[in-house]
Amino acid sequence: MKNKLFRFFSFLFITVSCYILYLTFISFRYQYIINNDIKSQNKSLTFDQVSNIPSIPNVGITTLPISALKAPYIISSDTKLAYDLLKSGNKENPYIFYSEYILSNYFLQLKMFDSAKFYAKKAFYNWPKNLDHYKLYNKTLIAKKDTLGLLDAYDYVNSTFLEKDGYAKEFIDSYSNAMLRFLIYEYSDMREINKKELLGDWQQIFEFETGRIQYLNKAIRFDSLYFYNQTSKYAYQISNDSILQLRFTTNNKLVSEIPIFYSDSLNTLILKNISMETNADDPKKQNQFFKKIEKK
Repeated sequence: MKNKLFRFFSFLFITVSCYILYLTFISFRYQYIINNDIKSQNKSLTFDQVSNIPSIPNVGITTLPISALKAPYIISSDTKLAYDLLKSGNKENPYIFYSEYILSNYFLQLKMFDSAKFYAKKAFYNWPKNLDHYKLYNKTLIAKKDTLGLLDAYDYVNSTFLEKDGYAKEFIDSYSNAMLRFLIYEYSDMREINKKELLGDWQQIFEFETGRIQYLNKAIRFDSLYFYNQTSKYAYQISNDSILQLRFTTNNKLVSEIPIFYSDSLNTLILKNISMETNADDPKKQNQFFKKIEKK
């Protein structure tokens, strides 16, 4: 009798073990594809396909919850179901805050920056050892132009880790990008400028919302007849529609036409659509900004 019971339970144990190993094997195959999708930021599976992942095991080989791994495949079409999957993922592994990371990414793509920042902050401060959490949180801070938040986050990194490989470079890049978002590109009070106002020397600048001005090593000058840059001299005139026309001094041939305006509030000269390349079918263009150099 004992032998029969032993054989029965042995058979049962082996059968259950084989079944669990089979489910684990199937799960590993899906996880391999999903992990490649995460790395490539691509979705090669449909949600119906990832729904076939077995529920055993409920945590993947990289400790990511299986239910949370499914969520990105449905979050765009069924936010509620995705949120339920992410909540389930939090229960399966509440320590790595992967669900918050997914939600932040989702809201960042929708440009819902407050929500993206909320979830990224939770992911970073609760699991800072994941560099991706720090990078994502920085992205939300850049979008919000929150330079103080960037400084606070890096202070937290400094107080948490002795080795900060990757974090320091990410901080420098993020802080620079956040500062660039303070650059002024649009001037609401642009107006036409007359020839008399143009007379004098002008230096190219970058202007920030904070009031900071960065002067560049490029100057232009206007006198009553000629326009000068660092390499050339042109005859010029301003048309009625506020277009600066530059002409060769030798044959009066038209060189270029540049929209030109002035901002009274910031005392800034604006040259629009300046070509950055001379020999290109479709040259890149940019606006350039100048401040008058006051003679001492």
